[in-house]
Amino acid sequence: MGIRSRRRTRDWAAALPRDVLWTILSLVPQDDILRTAGLVCASWRRLALDEPLLWRRIDLPAEKDKDGYPPAMWKARACAAVRRSAGRCESYRGRVNRDFLLFLAGNAPSLRSLHVTSRFDMLDEKFMTVLAKKLPMLEELVMSKGRIEHSSLAALVDHCPRLQLLDAGGCHTFNSTGVSLQARLESKIKDLRLPRLQDVRLRGRIGLVRAVPFPPPTGRLGRQLKPVGM
Repeated sequence: MGIRSRRRTRDWAAALPRDVLWTILSLVPQDDILRTAGLVCASWRRLALDEPLLWRRIDLPAEKDKDGYPPAMWKARACAAVRRSAGRCESYRGRVNRDFLLFLAGNAPSLRSLHVTSRFDMLDEKFMTVLAKKLPMLEELVMSKGRIEHSSLAALVDHCPRLQLLDAGGCHTFNSTGVSLQARLESKIKDLRLPRLQDVRLRGRIGLVRAVPFPPPTGRLGRQLKPVGM
């Protein structure tokens, strides 16, 4: 096989219109594109690198931790996806940590939806304030698991004026939200699901955690989700 023949084989999609290529590639899971699918041929690679709209909505499923550690290269792939969006990312669903959240907020000024699929603890009020100020367009925030302090909730409601949906029902807290903060949250956020309240009781050397059901969510979430309890 000659050099020209090999090149034609490598770029079998070169003759296809760009919109057809875009449609095909948009059906491929983004994580697969970042791993290997984007290297199938030169045309796919160019489109995967140069078409920001392909990365407007980023969905990277969180793989399970191995021996307590996150999967290798997850952050590199997530950052690559955000870079390829060229500032046009409006939705991100996937694993996060503090460094990546700051990177995302700094490179996705139009972010409207954030769905955190890995554990993330919202304990640092200063960090959450800095982060929230970088996300003025945020309308939806879903937290899958982790611990949340009330000061972090206050930072979100104070600095994300467009926030309409906050689902933290998969998370927990050790202190009651309080009437004042809950009233603020309910007055500004249409669909609200607060973290579970956990009561830690120590008996001898064994720590027993009891999850106390929180008041049911309000708005559309209240109609779709059942109250959380254990």
